[in-house]
Amino acid sequence: MKRRVVAGVSVAAAAGIAVTATVTMNAEAAWTSASNVSASGWMADDSPRVSVDRQGDALLAWTAGDLSTTYSYRRVQTRVKFANGTTGAIRTLSPDGASVAWPEADSDDTGDSAVVWEQDSQVVGRRIAASGSLVGPVQKLSTSGPATGPVVAVTPGGTAMAAWTEIRDGSWYAVARRLKLDGTLGAPITLGSGSAEKPAIGVDRNGQFVIAWVRGSEVVAKRITSTSVSSAKSLTSSIASYGGFGMVRVGVDRDGDAVVSYHSGGGDRSQVWASRWSRTGTLASPLRISASTDNVGFHHALATDLDGDSVIVWTRYNSSKLELVGRRLSAGGARGSVTTLGLGDRPDLALDDDGDGMLVFHTVVPTSTIPYSYTKSSARLVSRSGIFGTTKTLTSDGRVPQVDARPSSRFTVIWQQATHPGTIKSVTGP
Repeated sequence: MKRRVVAGVSVAAAAGIAVTATVTMNAEAAWTSASNVSASGWMADDSPRVSVDRQGDALLAWTAGDLSTTYSYRRVQTRVKFANGTTGAIRTLSPDGASVAWPEADSDDTGDSAVVWEQDSQVVGRRIAASGSLVGPVQKLSTSGPATGPVVAVTPGGTAMAAWTEIRDGSWYAVARRLKLDGTLGAPITLGSGSAEKPAIGVDRNGQFVIAWVRGSEVVAKRITSTSVSSAKSLTSSIASYGGFGMVRVGVDRDGDAVVSYHSGGGDRSQVWASRWSRTGTLASPLRISASTDNVGFHHALATDLDGDSVIVWTRYNSSKLELVGRRLSAGGARGSVTTLGLGDRPDLALDDDGDGMLVFHTVVPTSTIPYSYTKSSARLVSRSGIFGTTKTLTSDGRVPQVDARPSSRFTVIWQQATHPGTIKSVTGP
């Protein structure tokens, strides 16, 4: 997992929304021109993903169907966007005719990557070399079905860990499994009882994973090393949540201190919370991130730098319109001031090693003529002190942006074109 965590959501939830990102640090270079990622004549879905390695090479992943074919079956596809500005060939990871959705990707320090996705009610995965070539066949990761909500993180040295939830004998379980550098599998690791909610995963610079998921009426987490799996730690025992928990995210610093954010349905409205779980096992009391008066929306985003400082952005309703709100959370647990960021939805965040970051999101812009709105994509930088910069529009025709960072202040953004045929596009900057 990179310095940000992303959760998959339905295509319908994003329809007709605009994309925006903001930046507050000094630009080290100009923005590149936006380029097409997916193939001409293919229709893509609004679930693209991006993972950037330590050299600045980016693996781009998405699903799309060939419009020239009878049924336009969706395929999971990838290509590498190299730091020098060139792009590799498009690679198709999934077989023809399979039902595929919700790819997730992550990379090691040198660009070897893992991609996981849902395929025919199972969770599968495949390794990608730094050059963009495929490593080994598609591997079935799940042990029962239906299985859903895959996430993946890759250690600096290249070992990938996927996590998901699956149904066994009528009950949900959270499960994890290694997908090794050569494309072979480790044994499945049953984490414990779970739910239909998507889990979250992170990894530190020593290769220790943190996985968090919803178990019944609580959020729990485990640490996994090369030789051990910890007992489950309940993160939410002190929070009353009559509506349950969901939308779990994980951020991990260089040494393994973790921040886990999530929504609760306690009281008369949803809230955004964060729990800090140190590498030594100490659990701090949960922190309310949103205001108690916020009418919190569906989405939020979390990113954590190598020192353990985080930024959290969430949505809330204001006069029936969604707006974005953000704040910093220090490694010591100090909550920064709340910043209202204007109308928007589907936020994603990335921080570099030192905490300089970027927020991306999309927003619907109403018009007086048919179709009475358009969707734009923009970017906004975030300083390491948690100050949000001014908005830069990336395109007036884009939605569901995702972002990842190099070690130092340069970002790659990917999004879906809002209008037909939904081409996947990308830009790097600033």
